[in-house]
Amino acid sequence: MQDFDRTVRFAATAVLVFYLPFAQAATFSGKVVGIADGDTLTVLTASKRQHKIRLAEIDAPEKHQAFGTKSKQSLSDLCFGKEAKSPRE
Repeated sequence: MQDFDRTVRFAATAVLVFYLPFAQAATFSGKVVGIADGDTLTVLTASKRQHKIRLAEIDAPEKHQAFGTKSKQSLSDLCFGKEAKSPRE
């Protein structure tokens, strides 16, 4: 059983080590056209394609939770209608 656990851990580690360097998100830019909640927005690219973006490392309340509406309004005040681009661009 210990050998099996060790093998599974080794396989999982190998997958992460070799896969993660290639797992990058696409880069793009566009106009912020929608705000779902305090950590999710929609960007419309020049090719008229919408992308739903979840902001990394943001723990905002959902719409139905306490302060959810205020959180959504704050994100909207910051970025709605403005140009956004991915950080790798």
